[in-house]
Amino acid sequence: MNRLLINPGTPQAWEIQLKPGTNRIGRGDAGDFQINHPSVSTSHCEITVGEGGAFFRDLGSTNGSFINGARVTEAGLEHGQRIQLGGIAMMFEGAAVAPEIATSPPQAGTMHVTLPPPPRMGGLRISAPAESEPGSEPVAVGIEEESSEPPPMTVSAMNAPNAFCKSHIKSPARFYCPKCRVFFCDICVATRNTTGVAMKFCRTCGSNCTPVKLKRAAGVKTKGFFAKLPGAFGYPFRGAGFLVLIVATLLFAALDMMSGIFAILLTLAAIGYLFLFMQNIIHVTAMDENETLSLASPDELFAACFRLIGTVTVSFGLPIGMAIAKFFEVDIPWIAIMATGALGCLYFPMAFLAVAMKDNIMAINPMVVIPSILKIPLEYIVASVLFLGIFAIRFMGGALAGAAENVTFATKDMNVLFMALGFRALWSFISVYLLTVSMRIMGLLYVTKKEKLGWF
Repeated sequence: MNRLLINPGTPQAWEIQLKPGTNRIGRGDAGDFQINHPSVSTSHCEITVGEGGAFFRDLGSTNGSFINGARVTEAGLEHGQRIQLGGIAMMFEGAAVAPEIATSPPQAGTMHVTLPPPPRMGGLRISAPAESEPGSEPVAVGIEEESSEPPPMTVSAMNAPNAFCKSHIKSPARFYCPKCRVFFCDICVATRNTTGVAMKFCRTCGSNCTPVKLKRAAGVKTKGFFAKLPGAFGYPFRGAGFLVLIVATLLFAALDMMSGIFAILLTLAAIGYLFLFMQNIIHVTAMDENETLSLASPDELFAACFRLIGTVTVSFGLPIGMAIAKFFEVDIPWIAIMATGALGCLYFPMAFLAVAMKDNIMAINPMVVIPSILKIPLEYIVASVLFLGIFAIRFMGGALAGAAENVTFATKDMNVLFMALGFRALWSFISVYLLTVSMRIMGLLYVTKKEKLGWF
């Protein structure tokens, strides 16, 4: 079936299954499929699906349509092409075609996945190629019992094990939905307790998902958290990461300046984008450790802002409240304030990681955070020390940068002025670099310990 993957490679991914004929897409509710985003026009485009394939046509949209980065008005669609409607990214998946059988054994070091059986399968037969197709390969086809459902997908006997998540195309499959007949990674399934056992369910149809067995070739050993940790400090400079750091530095500086002018709403928006930037680094690390640094999409800024504020409040609300009461001469021992502050420092990194991965403020629940800390105590302590240490360095550096900024208003010496401005700019860049490293560390903590954490 032809379909569009909306927001591919993100936890917010979803899909549009294209029907034969014309499929109108836009923000308005008069079309066949609605994408409720301000950058998408009311009637943005249409995709016509026929026997000869799929054809894309822009309907005079305001922000335009792009295929693989090039603006188009009309174009034929091919499997795997990237489409962008305004600020919404998507990927076109053509009707499934059975891959050829592998002619050579898999290489050492690759991952092999054992497919779960499709539903209601009566057996397997080998379908010989037709006489008119001498180049065809034999294909293993399921013999289905009587059913009102469409037949299961046809798969190659050798290449089917190389399966990846439907929404995160670089993530190996961990679960299979027998009703939707698609694969998912561990983030893309819902977890519910059934008779005391944690079960995985499809978020689309609600069916119970079958685990996919992962087999690694002999001699391949996955690196642990401590082995991966040094790479976190070089991660921001991979690929185009240096340019992304510069853009992020300028963006945060602009948001900081505008928030001072336009007050509370832009301040909240700036906090929200800060959370999205940090969350995006963790998600990218969790999905594909080799993916380079990128900017986050500015969606749901205010919801993201309150997720960050909520996490900080739950972690540090008690010591902050006690310190305020102490200021107003309430008799509270300093040792109590310091002790609750230390507990908050221990609680916050895991709470932040849980909220970022689950994309839900309810993940700050102590019933989630505390057991998770106890499952990986050594790695978590090291990650927390680095995480909090980096934030302490950023705080102290920010104070020095603020002092340098004050110098620019007081001095008449141009040399001092340029030195102060240069230090301020340099520290802004270093601050974004340190922030990226700290988020990478938390992402590596999750990706190397996700089996023990068992969040999804």
